[in-house]
Amino acid sequence: MKNAIHLLMINMLYTFRITAILLLIALSFSCKTRKDLLYLRDIKDLEVQNAPGPSPEYRIKPGDNLYVNIQTINPAVNQIFNPTQSTAGSSGTQQAYGNPVSQYISGYTVDPSGAIILPVIGAVTVAEKTAIEAQVFVQEKASVYLKDASVQVKVLSFKVTVLGELRSPGVYYNYSSSMTVLEAIGMAGGVTDNARLSQLLVVRRTPTGSKSYRLDLSEKKLLTSEAYYLQPDDVIYVNADKLKNLNLTLPVYSFLLSGVTTLMVLLQYFRY
Repeated sequence: MKNAIHLLMINMLYTFRITAILLLIALSFSCKTRKDLLYLRDIKDLEVQNAPGPSPEYRIKPGDNLYVNIQTINPAVNQIFNPTQSTAGSSGTQQAYGNPVSQYISGYTVDPSGAIILPVIGAVTVAEKTAIEAQVFVQEKASVYLKDASVQVKVLSFKVTVLGELRSPGVYYNYSSSMTVLEAIGMAGGVTDNARLSQLLVVRRTPTGSKSYRLDLSEKKLLTSEAYYLQPDDVIYVNADKLKNLNLTLPVYSFLLSGVTTLMVLLQYFRY
């Protein structure tokens, strides 16, 4: 009986050593350094970059949702163009444009012909214009009917979808004139420890179909990529590192190793 137990302990000790060695090897390969998660790590201190260049100006397309605000010195006229604001002041505007759903309902959708329909003014073609160009054009149209009108035009439907190894993946809206890949990742809380910075995918919808770009967040050539500046409805996906699955199974290996150790201690105890 003692010989059987002794033989069992030898086998378990051998298994324990092999498992421990494999676990140590796995840990050594799975550990990431700070450098592995560093953006643009090949840029030197005080290095002058000519990139990125000026951000491309987004041109309004059919299906876009616009915020159009027309103000005059006449409160009654203002109520026609901005009913939510006139009834509840700034709080009414916030309720009407405070979230994507209310923005969609309260905004002006560009129809298939490229126009928006405004009260009194009628159809105004804004497709293929920047927000500033559309604002000037609406201002010209409004001046025909209104005295001293002030116009604001902004794009409400500039959104991107950020997926993969990010701390807060989701759909994010942009209300400025441009948005970069790094800004989108920042809005999503940054990458996780399992992210593979060299494997970022941007999928962009074009009139001829989808176009994809592979970007490397760790290199400065990212700044010169055509996809560095995002377009509305872009999808950004951050791939996981190859060792993610190993990192997920390491706790299981650790548990098994501790179980083997405990069993060996118990057998050693009962042997004596």
